Amino acid sequence: MLVHVGIDDFDSHTGGCTTHLAVKIAWELTGRKARLVDYPNLVRLNPAVPWKTRGNGAVALRLETERSARELLDIVEVIAEDYAREFDNPKHQPAIVVLEGEIPEYLKRVGTRAVGDLIPLQVVERVIEKSGALAKSVKGKRGLVGATAAIGVDLLEGDFTYEAILYRVRDNIGKPRLVDAESVKDAELRSKGALFLNYDHDTGRLLATPRGPDPVLMGVRGESPEHIVAALRSIRVFEEVEAVVLFRTNQHTDQHLQEVESVCEAYPYRCVRVRGFVTRAPRRIQGGHVVFGVSDGHCSIDVAAYEPTKEFRDVVSELAVGDEVEVMGCVRPGSTTHPPTLNLEKLLVVRLTEVYRFENPLCPRCGARMTSAGYGKGFKCPKCGYRSTELGKVKIRVERSIAPGLYQPPKHAFKHLMKPIERFGVPPKKFIYQPVDPFIKPPLGAP
Repeated sequence: MLVHVGIDDFDSHTGGCTTHLAVKIAWELTGRKARLVDYPNLVRLNPAVPWKTRGNGAVALRLETERSARELLDIVEVIAEDYAREFDNPKHQPAIVVLEGEIPEYLKRVGTRAVGDLIPLQVVERVIEKSGALAKSVKGKRGLVGATAAIGVDLLEGDFTYEAILYRVRDNIGKPRLVDAESVKDAELRSKGALFLNYDHDTGRLLATPRGPDPVLMGVRGESPEHIVAALRSIRVFEEVEAVVLFRTNQHTDQHLQEVESVCEAYPYRCVRVRGFVTRAPRRIQGGHVVFGVSDGHCSIDVAAYEPTKEFRDVVSELAVGDEVEVMGCVRPGSTTHPPTLNLEKLLVVRLTEVYRFENPLCPRCGARMTSAGYGKGFKCPKCGYRSTELGKVKIRVERSIAPGLYQPPKHAFKHLMKPIERFGVPPKKFIYQPVDPFIKPPLGAP
């Protein structure tokens, strides 16, 4: 029997992580004669929701087992409650959802929507009841949304990626991570694009290691398990590793971006890609952010490139009123100090308008640039003294320093779901449920 187990919201600032718990659960269940028929699915959810966790990731385990959903829930509940007590986070509301059999289409739709939109808890509760799934809230109910969505986003067709996550031993959590950055850089270069966003080759910054006090030592991202496993043979780590587990994921696929027809559909907490025209020229505001306006003739919205995107702001600053663009990102709600704003993740410049400047005329006698002779008095030449009331300002076309095309921030500013331009054109993939072993090294609890 096929059974899906979804978990969410177990992150904490004292060392807890939803993926870490998922590994513990997977190890326990496979030890009880359940078989994983897919790699653990790491599903990154809407990055714009105000109560998101660190990476806003939920996890689904998909298993073949003779046990009922109720039996599995009882086993998972014990492990999850112990984990939540050990790594308590008073702001989070962790939850578990277990579903038997095939995933209903309406549950898939809700899961996909949760990746880039806001899903009311009441909707999720109705879906759980309708599908016959079993649910357990460890503390509060908000985690039910992510746990249910993780089951619904099955990632069987289209775009998906893989990540091998290396976990630290308990005593090392909170200490500096001991990973050789050069070995990560070399592995990514050798992969010729099959590994990505593990190292920023422009700044020399290691991207594979997180910054927080969580149990993740590093994550190696790539297009296939084979490329990742090959890379791990050469990446040097100088601390004890508790486990290395391979996840299949929607990371860096832009799955959160919904293509909408109108700016009117870019409402708060929604992640979209929408086309329009620049109606307010870019301007720098306090903090170094660059903001401009986009409209489709019906609605308009502010669009912001924030300071951490660095040189990406310089590209945005070259836009001019009248340029046709497609903007991609999530919408932050308005407040008393600013209107709703789309946080820009990528920019497609579709068509540039012509830009002109007006200059004083050249002196017809000596060729010098003339100056104003005063209001209504025409122009005078500061070099030879020639005057004219008939000459006017000259219209000169400005050469634009930006060209039509797709632009993205530097690699270090990427969030989990943002798809790098280098991955555009990757052909669609398919995955068929089959027995898999995601444990690249002895997993948690193994001798």
